[in-house]
Amino acid sequence: MDPDFNEKISKYRDEINRIDKGIVDYLNERAKIVLAVKKLKKKNNLPLYDARREEELLDNIAKYNKGPLYNDNIIQIFESILRNVQILERGEEL
Repeated sequence: MDPDFNEKISKYRDEINRIDKGIVDYLNERAKIVLAVKKLKKKNNLPLYDARREEELLDNIAKYNKGPLYNDNIIQIFESILRNVQILERGEEL
């Protein structure tokens, strides 16, 4: 076993934790903006769901991807994000 294994694994895990925190922060920031868009659309009597925008968003996500994750994996992750934000939007109406 690498004599520096414990030190290296600890550093990698610290980095993963830092990145995970950033992901959570960005997801919550994104959700706040989505809710602001929802309010704007409701105020202007526009439908909340826009299939073209969702398609555009997923196309952009695939373009942003530089790997090592495959585009299919990234798209699945974002589809999950979109579904969960839709749940949040519905819950806000309660």
